[in-house]
Amino acid sequence: MSRTVTKSTRRCSYHPCFLIDPPPSLIFFSHQPRGSVWSRLLVTMSPQEYPTPKNKAKGVEHLLVSPSNNGPESSAALIAKLKGQTMHVPDMLSCFPACWPSGGRNKYYKRLKARFDEIIEAVFPDEEMRKRAFRNDFAFFTSVWFPDADWDQLYTVGLFSFWLFYCDDAMDEDPGSVSQDLATSCQYRKQVLDYTRWCLGLDPPSPPSAGILSRVASWFLPAPKWNPPAPNLPNTVFKEFGERVQVSTSKVFREMFYAEIKQYIDHCEIEQTDRLSGKISDDLESYMQVRHHTSAVRAYGYITQLGAGMRLSVWMTKSPKMQQLWDEMTVLIIITNDILSAKKELAGGCVHNAVPVMYHQGQPLDMVIGALMNKLDVCRKVFDETAERVTNSASKKEMNEVQRYIDGLRTNVTGTVEFCKLAQRYHNEKYFNEDGSMDIVL
Repeated sequence: MSRTVTKSTRRCSYHPCFLIDPPPSLIFFSHQPRGSVWSRLLVTMSPQEYPTPKNKAKGVEHLLVSPSNNGPESSAALIAKLKGQTMHVPDMLSCFPACWPSGGRNKYYKRLKARFDEIIEAVFPDEEMRKRAFRNDFAFFTSVWFPDADWDQLYTVGLFSFWLFYCDDAMDEDPGSVSQDLATSCQYRKQVLDYTRWCLGLDPPSPPSAGILSRVASWFLPAPKWNPPAPNLPNTVFKEFGERVQVSTSKVFREMFYAEIKQYIDHCEIEQTDRLSGKISDDLESYMQVRHHTSAVRAYGYITQLGAGMRLSVWMTKSPKMQQLWDEMTVLIIITNDILSAKKELAGGCVHNAVPVMYHQGQPLDMVIGALMNKLDVCRKVFDETAERVTNSASKKEMNEVQRYIDGLRTNVTGTVEFCKLAQRYHNEKYFNEDGSMDIVL
């Protein structure tokens, strides 16, 4: 789930009506990345970096914001510098206190894997893509993210994860996919947005000129008939997911959820444009502004409710405290995923990852990992502080559900660590040390 940023609204050159920024019809639901999350971290982070043998010389603030003095560098040259280096990664799970659940795997894992294997056979006619999908084992991902879900809940959220990983890889790296052609990819993203919106039982997108009253009315009136085609066979997985979600959620919930899907899809254009041009992010903060959405973590703010069989009130979901909690969770998952997926990304020719972005600024690899581990610790503490405020703001009726939901978000984070360490997708299984740390050869 790659990555850089532009400060102005960007349009696809081939589809000028396809905006990266959300249209006015979705502004009410959209959440823009808060620069304050990153600026706060730059100010509040301890000047002492995470302890490593060689990182005594520079403070974290310098590491995160210092421009490169090495001049222009191609992504290929950056990959060549990193290739073969050993990246020491401390035991990430030890960074989380006992109140953060970890180590669980859903009892329906094998059943889900068998069902996903059937779906893979049906939607991937190409043998090589089938083999790759089998290795990815998205049932494992779903099972460590939602270890307590019942079968129906697990299968529902698993369908979304199956679709998301495929969709991400198609725009990112799959040979012969839309990943190498920006014009085709722009059209593909438009088709994906129309299809997912239809599958969720939502109306066709309102024109930008539509007034607020007509948009609010659309939440309650029957949807006009429209039936956009699926972009391809793998995307049809979203149809069954959408049917299940329509039965169990309100139209308002689905509109808010779709807004996060749209943010993810739209920001993938920025990421793909930079990847195809070989551009490397100028600094970590600009990288994170796009990665914040291309990670698709915020969509799981809604998916985790489905996995727990619960629905938060709209006011709680949209409250500033809950939005900050999602921001912190996003950063935690990006850091853990970027470190543990660095080998895979570099092997695929991708430098849209925090590790190469920070290394590009002229810092040794051990200092890069040290700074990211420090940031992980800062975000974890802020998450816990924010979680306490969210819980205290809940009504007595909602408090138990809110606490259970927050534990679900915590499990999403620790589940990311477990999945990235063990899944064949990331090729990390042979780099474990007895103390839980890893020495990954890039």
